[in-house]
Amino acid sequence: MRDRMEPDTSDSGSSVESEFTTTARYLELYLQQKTDLFLQHYVFDPFRFLGTKLMYLAVVITLLASGTLILVAGFILLLATRMQLWAALLVMGAVTFIVGGIIAYVVFNKTIVLETPTAAEMINRGKT
Repeated sequence: MRDRMEPDTSDSGSSVESEFTTTARYLELYLQQKTDLFLQHYVFDPFRFLGTKLMYLAVVITLLASGTLILVAGFILLLATRMQLWAALLVMGAVTFIVGGIIAYVVFNKTIVLETPTAAEMINRGKT
């Protein structure tokens, strides 16, 4: 038994139904391809980009935090030789707060730019 979606090969000319069926299949394929491209460019790629940046940020923050703790402890002990311990703790707390604010401003002030293709690039890709 023949499938109803297949065009009739016994006809010498194409019937309206087979032309409509073929056109509907092509439209379905076109919509599926456009949906896949949309998901790839605007859903999966940005999340992959942000995931990579967040992994780098987590590693850098961990290294900065451990290095900062070691440096702060060293500076506190150095300052404690010249002044009382509570004063050295206050000075280093203020310095750490200021440096942390500067680092946070530099890291989070940059806007994220997604690398999405322009319409002209998409048209040029289709020509090749």
